[in-house]
Amino acid sequence: MNPRIVKDIQSIFVCNLNEFENELNALSLIRKYDEYTYLHCLNVARLSVMLGRRFELDDPDLVDLGWAALLHDLGKLHVPIHILNKVKKFSPEELAIMQSHPLESLAAFVKLQPVTIDTINRLSAAFEHHQRFDLKGYPVVQRKLNLHPFSRIVSVADTFDAMTTDRIYQRRILPDLALRIMSQGFGTIFDPIVLQAFITSMGAYPVGSLVRLSDQRLGFVTGYGKNSRVDRPYLRIMENGISVEEMDLMDDRHSGLRIMHSEFPEDHELEGKFQSWK
Repeated sequence: MNPRIVKDIQSIFVCNLNEFENELNALSLIRKYDEYTYLHCLNVARLSVMLGRRFELDDPDLVDLGWAALLHDLGKLHVPIHILNKVKKFSPEELAIMQSHPLESLAAFVKLQPVTIDTINRLSAAFEHHQRFDLKGYPVVQRKLNLHPFSRIVSVADTFDAMTTDRIYQRRILPDLALRIMSQGFGTIFDPIVLQAFITSMGAYPVGSLVRLSDQRLGFVTGYGKNSRVDRPYLRIMENGISVEEMDLMDDRHSGLRIMHSEFPEDHELEGKFQSWK
């Protein structure tokens, strides 16, 4: 087993990895093929499992959900790298190849192991994560069926990570803006119950966001308390690149302060500061 991949998985969920040799091999292939896709799969799995815990899934279901998310983009192994990382707009032919990856994921899963009741959860997310809640996405199917619950979760996590991660062809969107954009897809692109749970879990300003306060100070969002409002998190106030104060915006002493908007840490030479405290 690859030590790094084992460590990455164990940081998301706990399982007996000896039972998932085929899945481990597939994840290793993804990492060798394209590092971004591998990191994206890790992030999607982390967010999906977080949502699964919010829905109080039991441990076996969390493991299934985790693997479903980790391997949801397995079909991208069949998308040429020059298309996968293309900077300019896709041609119709290239778009068709890119949009074939859910079908390729399904085919790759079938090659991994026989399809059984125990593996259908992982198959569903690979095939359905781009079909949208209203079933107007892709791949197009003749008979419209309700999406598997895991597919609905992975779809939300997949979209959020894709929007908030830098790519060679675009700068990431700030997390709070991504949530606002995603909220326009309630009941159409996304399952409204899943999306609402995701937004509530993340807060209006997800942990790690750098925000500008109404007094013009900058602070990193460090968490939300049990009684915190979604726009009143815990903060670590920054001055000249140094943490100078910890603050709970729910505290009455700070009732006059509010968050104006979020900003990119690298624009203030604060990139990596939040990660260094974790």
